[in-house]
Amino acid sequence: MKRKFVQIAALCLVTALLLTVCGGTASAAPASSNDRIIRVGLHYGTGAIEGLNLLNEEGSGYRFGYYDASNRFVELGNTAQRAISVVETMNVYYGSYDKYTCYHTSITSSIAVGEYHLQLPGVYGSFAEAQAAASQYPGGFAAYIGGAYYARVGNYTTRNGAVAAQSALGAGAELCGTSEYGVSVVVTGTNTILFQYDDLGQGTGLGVEPIQTGGEKCTTWSKDNLYNGGFRFERIGGGKLTVVNLLGFEDYIKGVVAAEMSTSWPIEALKAQAVAARSYALTLGTKHGTHHFDICDDVDCQAYSGQTSAGPNSNAAVDQTAGQVALYNGKVISAFYYSSNGGASESISVVWDSNQSLYPYLVGVVDPYEATLNLKNNWTRSFTSSELISKLFSGYSVSAPLVSASISSYSPTGNPKTVTFTDSAGKSYSVSAYRMVRNLGLRSYRYGFPGSGTASSSSAASSGNISINGTTPVSGTAGLYAIDGNGNLTALGSDVYVATGSGASLLGQGGGQNQGSNQWASSTTAVNGSITFEGRGWGHNLGMSQFGAKAMAEQGMTYQQILQFYYTGITVGYM
Repeated sequence: MKRKFVQIAALCLVTALLLTVCGGTASAAPASSNDRIIRVGLHYGTGAIEGLNLLNEEGSGYRFGYYDASNRFVELGNTAQRAISVVETMNVYYGSYDKYTCYHTSITSSIAVGEYHLQLPGVYGSFAEAQAAASQYPGGFAAYIGGAYYARVGNYTTRNGAVAAQSALGAGAELCGTSEYGVSVVVTGTNTILFQYDDLGQGTGLGVEPIQTGGEKCTTWSKDNLYNGGFRFERIGGGKLTVVNLLGFEDYIKGVVAAEMSTSWPIEALKAQAVAARSYALTLGTKHGTHHFDICDDVDCQAYSGQTSAGPNSNAAVDQTAGQVALYNGKVISAFYYSSNGGASESISVVWDSNQSLYPYLVGVVDPYEATLNLKNNWTRSFTSSELISKLFSGYSVSAPLVSASISSYSPTGNPKTVTFTDSAGKSYSVSAYRMVRNLGLRSYRYGFPGSGTASSSSAASSGNISINGTTPVSGTAGLYAIDGNGNLTALGSDVYVATGSGASLLGQGGGQNQGSNQWASSTTAVNGSITFEGRGWGHNLGMSQFGAKAMAEQGMTYQQILQFYYTGITVGYM
């Protein structure tokens, strides 16, 4: 239902306060926050792969090496080939599998890269020397194994095939393979090996970077995404390839902003997203330390698909806020964000049962801005009694069917805090908001049950009465109109926000600790054995609403104002 924002005299005070609270930025930006390198996990864990194609359309091929402890690239060799594939050193076959044309172990084809090789005698002092020796034979290539260069010839899928080739080759060649950590670089679509690398489990992995010829910033296509920077390929524990994109921090933020928000949105919203994304990335800690990278590329961390979707507007938002972060008492905050909150964000103590004192800036606020966008973000979910019992009460002794549910407590912003279920034997079970959303997969923390809600506070606003200049002319919103800047009158609906000096409130919710939901009923009974929930919003309701940021920007607010609305008590400064 469309909401109207009632502009009473107190709104002027709110607006004035917002306009005077600026970013609190530090005196000067750092020289370049893009000097910081971030490691982004692209394929890892159950998503690790057997081969990955890389295509460089701008530079002069690729260089091979590894990244040291400071994420500096150490070059070992290079190629002028622009279309290469990196594969695990096993028998792999070129073709389509799981909708991806690359090298796989699960198929067979006429293009095979075998795991057996022949190695020429001796150790070489450089890539050029090893390559020169190997090039004397068809299928020869340079290899860097355990810190030394070797010259190798051919690749064979069977040991017998390699032995037969050994006899024909002579030259003192020895049959060899690589360890379970070996990685090969091949010309895409062929069985031609360009380089082979094996760190023998030392954890460096193979580094690959495009060669820049004229100082340009080269990009690489991989799996339909365009990336800046380089890549590290590592077979952690001898498994499939863990692939990590290493690039400058600000280039990474440009990729995140374009993936998380539409680049056509107002630039102030994009700036707010840039600052939030930058702050979040800096506070993630060692979540992905076991896979040797800093942050992943999906919504488990932040969405990132390289520079594929980036455009002038989103890039400008990042450039204009370069190095800026959200700070609380001088420390970078965990700037969580989500798509939409449905009318109110929520405190971290409710969302994740976290200690609120550790996150004083993650406090729920009533959000009047999203409503101006008329979002189609309503949702409905129904669960049978058996589904609810298995999802919510596994391990509990629930022997009778659940026949009713009620919201037994609300947060200060009107979101459910505790839901109580009752079974047919009259026994009740209470569930926290965190467990409700997590276990049932609800789309947001803003929900209730089918039907209309009722107010439960003694204040004028909570009882449904609007007080203007101390006078209460009418109960509810019937007969009331909102006037916009052009003098147009619009009748008010039942879902109305009132702005006061203490913030924005949904009419019918007031300021109490158990305000109730004005949109939905607070209790329900099972219908045909199922209990239905209705809600609005998409996400965890913690921190900044992306659609709310868009709405605020459209109303002329700055990115600092947006961030300070959603993150209580913060300033915007430099890291």
